[in-house]
Amino acid sequence: MKVAEICRVREISVIDVCTPLVIPSFSSRGFPYVKDIYISLKKYLSKVSLVSAYDLYHEYLNMEEIYSSDVVFIDSGGYEAKLVVDLNDAYVDDRYAKDWTPDYHQMILNRWQPLSQLVFVSYDHETHQLISNQIESANSLFQKYPEVASDFLCKPESEGAKLVDVNSLIKNAHNLASFSILGITEKELGETLLERCQNLLRIRAALQEQGLQTPIHIFGCLEPLTVISYFLCGADIFDGLSWLRFAFVDGLATYHSTATLLQGEWSYTDNQLLWARWIRNLQSLESLSKAMSRFCKTQKMAFTQGCIKQTTR
Repeated sequence: MKVAEICRVREISVIDVCTPLVIPSFSSRGFPYVKDIYISLKKYLSKVSLVSAYDLYHEYLNMEEIYSSDVVFIDSGGYEAKLVVDLNDAYVDDRYAKDWTPDYHQMILNRWQPLSQLVFVSYDHETHQLISNQIESANSLFQKYPEVASDFLCKPESEGAKLVDVNSLIKNAHNLASFSILGITEKELGETLLERCQNLLRIRAALQEQGLQTPIHIFGCLEPLTVISYFLCGADIFDGLSWLRFAFVDGLATYHSTATLLQGEWSYTDNQLLWARWIRNLQSLESLSKAMSRFCKTQKMAFTQGCIKQTTR
């Protein structure tokens, strides 16, 4: 495949929003005071944001306040409901999850209001299913919301499996046309960064063979350099919590104490720096999204200190 075929502006059907999209996410997992964080930062959200249906149901967030951006993704809630330890996380969240069922998920989806363009993510099932059955279940759900864009979250098929069966997904590529977006969690795409990139290229090629330009959404990925890697392999939409966990400095995700040293912000309190960096991180994500959009049009790019920039040649 040519770069122009892999990296291009793609349209999210139903809502007619174009990619690439880099989405700041909000979650109670690791951030029990997510409501206060969201209220304080919502005026800085312009184009897109993501919230969890789980958090809305359990009132970690207010349903009436989530329409702060032009586009709002309502996630499946699986991340908050299933606390799987990930040694790559900055910390281990040992809180206990509350109840979460398909009925609770739909109760939240039924409360949507046309105050923003909306994208619903399919339910993250506790029991494993064949991808063909996952597609069928998601279609059944999304048919109830024809005015909302659909994000089919593909999950591992068998008990104990940690990865999505990419071969099975490719075999079912012809059945993905009904969805606005195809979603895959980053850690379920492959065991290594190389394998994830290779699988992304395979999935993008399979979609193209079916005549589909369905955007691919990588869940749980928001570190700028990793976003660029997946973007160059065919992914279009990225979300995650890294912008709340780390400070983005010259395109790199660093610990806040490291950012203090690198940026010489010695005289500010930790709390002052935290809020300032969250705002700066939002600005960095918007800049990254714009840079990827430019690349889709020009196919010219330079890397400077971990950032993607358009070349002038």
